[in-house]
Amino acid sequence: ARTQPAGGDAQPQPQTPAAQGVPYAVTLSGVEDSLEGVLRETSSLVSLQEDPPPSLLGLERRAAQDRERLQTALRSAGYYDARLDIAIDDTKTPVAVTVAVQPGPVYRFKTVALSTADGAPLPGPAIDPAAIGLTPGEPALAPAVTGAQSRIVDALRARGYGFAQVADRRVVVDHGDRSMDVTYTVAPGPLVRFGETRVDGLKDVRESLIRGRIPWTAGDVFDPRKLDQARTDIAALGTFDLTRVTLAERPGPDGVTPVDVTLEERLARFIGFGANYSTSEGLGVNAYWGHRNLFGGAEQLRVTAEVGRLVGGDSSASGLDKTDLRLGVEFRKPDFLSPKQTLLASFGVITDNPPAYEREAAIFALGLERPLFDGLTVSYGVTSEAARTVTNDRTYRTALFGVPLAARYDGSDSLLNPTKGFRLSLAVTPWIPIGGDTDSQFVTTNLIGSAYHDLRGDGNYVLAGRIGLGSAVGAGLSEVPPDKRFYAGGGGSVRGYGFQQVGPRDREGDPTGGRSLFEAGLEMRIKVTETIGVVPFLDAGAVYDRAFPDMSEPLKLGAGIGVRYYTDFGPLRVDVGVPLNKEPEDDRWQLYISLGQAF
Repeated sequence: ARTQPAGGDAQPQPQTPAAQGVPYAVTLSGVEDSLEGVLRETSSLVSLQEDPPPSLLGLERRAAQDRERLQTALRSAGYYDARLDIAIDDTKTPVAVTVAVQPGPVYRFKTVALSTADGAPLPGPAIDPAAIGLTPGEPALAPAVTGAQSRIVDALRARGYGFAQVADRRVVVDHGDRSMDVTYTVAPGPLVRFGETRVDGLKDVRESLIRGRIPWTAGDVFDPRKLDQARTDIAALGTFDLTRVTLAERPGPDGVTPVDVTLEERLARFIGFGANYSTSEGLGVNAYWGHRNLFGGAEQLRVTAEVGRLVGGDSSASGLDKTDLRLGVEFRKPDFLSPKQTLLASFGVITDNPPAYEREAAIFALGLERPLFDGLTVSYGVTSEAARTVTNDRTYRTALFGVPLAARYDGSDSLLNPTKGFRLSLAVTPWIPIGGDTDSQFVTTNLIGSAYHDLRGDGNYVLAGRIGLGSAVGAGLSEVPPDKRFYAGGGGSVRGYGFQQVGPRDREGDPTGGRSLFEAGLEMRIKVTETIGVVPFLDAGAVYDRAFPDMSEPLKLGAGIGVRYYTDFGPLRVDVGVPLNKEPEDDRWQLYISLGQAF
């Protein structure tokens, strides 16, 4: 038995291999928690602790090999004068391995220089060291030194030097004043201008459509953001599996360089199906068929059939719980009249039977959709519908003409599973009667906002909130058709209550809807593993007879917990909610199953 510093002068004696190896325990001392975590992640003594060596000699070799690994980790963290001692005490069981660290003072950046090989300054304004992550006086971290190289290249590319490279990097550590000087030798290359745009890989899509989404003209100074914009705009057509937009491998004469657009078309035709379930609305299924490139201009045609309330839904007192049927056709034509403006046309036939009413309707809509800038999309158009709607009190026969106007901003980081950012949407539709038994004009407005905050920056703890407001002005409640009123309750509203079950009711206990709406929701999205998450939630909402929410009615509150299974195409959602201020006619709990987060 002995205590032997690893890597010391004494020679280790041969050991008799143990049948199960030599178990050991590692202790790190002399460092703060953050640095200790870095060293533990680097150390093979720690990572291989569950796989002990067959002999004490093997453990000493492992410790000796660990020395340089740990020293490298210390230098990377800015400690260039650290002292390290690894001792092995085989008198203890398991063998005690002690890693004693004296990190010393952290070294800091002193000077950062950038120049060409002949010592000339770089073209354009001087690059601020702070802009590349090397602020003088800050700790001299090795990852910052290497990461600055890509930032230097990015800065020069943004100035039009598309082939800029860092040719060399020189680092000098001064132990006298514990500082680091960094010098980068940069080859900026020629100032690049956009040359010919070459499109490759098209089969059925017209090349003119692609060229209409190119945001530069030949002769413009190169801008890498325009490459990204072209890639995004072309991919948004939904017609390609592969979209690659790159400069040619070498600069052309006088810097005029071609751009290669490489595409791979998706299968033109597609089919799909889906299902959803809640205890209030029962089981629903849908199927669709579509074409991604109907006439060669990435026109999309989609035919959808939906059947709702097949089995399992709650029955209303009046028996308005029949199966829902929806048949629809949607057509989208991109770049209609101007780039990135989309023509939308749809026609649908609906038999709808929610708790509040029975409806049979035919709806036609025609509109335009246009992005104004990144994240913001506006749409406008016309719609008309003819419907027969039955409630417990009366039958409505309506023919309406509407002018829907909408704006939508999406500043979140994901469509189905956002972790940061916010969304805001506003929809305003004036409705004008053109037939039927109503002659009152009215305007409906919906405003919905949601926000997402990643508490730790890793997507594992996300706080999400939502607020929704609705209003119908210009007509009394009895003059607004039941399908244009506002309702609350259900999987996309106040969970814990049945679909449309929050708000005023008629003499038979069925919802009547209202002229205004307030809703709010709060979730804590917690990832337990990479694929499993839990989501406690609290929802609130109320429906009002007045044109604007006046909070004259107490909010209905629902709470519960959900489970998320995260897939490549979005999270599968299962929520169980209970009403916190339950009425006698409300169920004790509700179950919701769907795809994507609740908001």
